[in-house]
Amino acid sequence: MAQGTQHPAPEAPPRPARVIIVEDDERLRSYAKGALAAARDIAVVGDAGTLADGLPLVDLMPDLALLDLGLPDGNGITVIEAIRTKVPACRVLVFTVFEDRASVLGTLKAGADGYILKDTSADMVLAHVRATLAGETPISARAASHLLSLVRDEPVAETAGPDAPHLSPRERELLEYLARGLSRKEAARVMNLSPYTVAEYVQGIYRKLHVRSRGEAVFEAIQAKLIRIDRE
Repeated sequence: MAQGTQHPAPEAPPRPARVIIVEDDERLRSYAKGALAAARDIAVVGDAGTLADGLPLVDLMPDLALLDLGLPDGNGITVIEAIRTKVPACRVLVFTVFEDRASVLGTLKAGADGYILKDTSADMVLAHVRATLAGETPISARAASHLLSLVRDEPVAETAGPDAPHLSPRERELLEYLARGLSRKEAARVMNLSPYTVAEYVQGIYRKLHVRSRGEAVFEAIQAKLIRIDRE
């Protein structure tokens, strides 16, 4: 008796990315949730309006956190630090108005992966979330301009100090482009390199600076006077 043709079992659909939202303005929190609600590849698994309520959401093992810095009972940087400790693979997209210089630089150091402003359209919020999940670092044009204005006043020497980590000229050039908000693909095109070469450079930069994200790398490089991002 001939056996019937066996068909491979259908592949299970990919798991939606788990997202948490921490934003104290209830209207903006609902706006962000609405922007992500219709996306089949994203599931908002928790939201909160305070630091106290937001910290337990880290235990939900999110893939991405969309968060505000200025919470009524503390700083959103505390959430970033908790994420980096408990869920290091989680991406962090800051939803901000950039009111405070110290908060922006502190967020860089804490390891945020992207920065968007609160007047970003719903379509772009979704696009930025997807880009961040894909490993890009979205920085809105106005946010990038603000970051530039913050570091322009920093005293940056033409050469790094003797104790600074050694980055090759190409690594420094790449990091400057990334600090200005270019994606890895855009930087590869500008530098006439393959995306694979750029990825290798990025890993080398992270290893030399002992960091895990673009934000940390930019912060450490500026502090060590390895790069400047106010060049024309």
